[in-house]
This record gives sequence, C-alpha cells and structure tokens, in this order.
Amino acid sequence: MSMAELVAAGAPELPEGYFYRVRQESLGLLNVEIRRQGRWFSTRVESCPVRPGSWPTAEEAVVAACCRAAEWWGLQRKDVEALKAARAWHGDHDPKGGR
Repeated sequence: MSMAELVAAGAPELPEGYFYRVRQESLGLLNVEIRRQGRWFSTRVESCPVRPGSWPTAEEAVVAACCRAAEWWGLQRKDVEALKAARAWHGDHDPKGGR
C-alpha cells in the first residue's frame, strides 16, 4: 500500500519529508511508524502498535493506527513548541535590572 493509498483510505496526510512505515513486530502484531526522511536514512518519530485480527479488515486496522500515530505525534509536537516558548522565561528576573 502506497502513501497515496493510505491517505485515500483515511490516514492523515503527513508534512513533506515524513512517511508511514508498517512493520511486522511479532506474530499477529503490526507497528505503524511515522518516519522522517533524512539524506541517507530515515528516523522514527512516532509509532503505534496494532493487532489486525481485532479489526474487520487489515486496511482499517492500519489506517486507524496511522490516525493514532499522527495524533500522538501532533501532541508531542505541541509539547515541544510549548517548551520552546517557555524557554524564553528561563533565568533570573531581577526587578532592579540585574544589579
């Protein structure tokens, strides 16, 4: 299944440079990963396990796992952005101007 087929089936579209990878973890368990493509290799940024046997079809299982992984990745990115904004307030706050 290609990235376009996953998106057409209902998986969230990822930003440029990111893609889904579906891997078999163990017997009956798949792991859907969101990966960032680098120059020579890719790096996993989020993953979500799924058991296809508990869904009506394997396609529905993979698409649902893609949705969950994208949601978790979005929450992680919001946390990182909030931390970056909070870093502006780090340090001493002396009302006399630092003397």
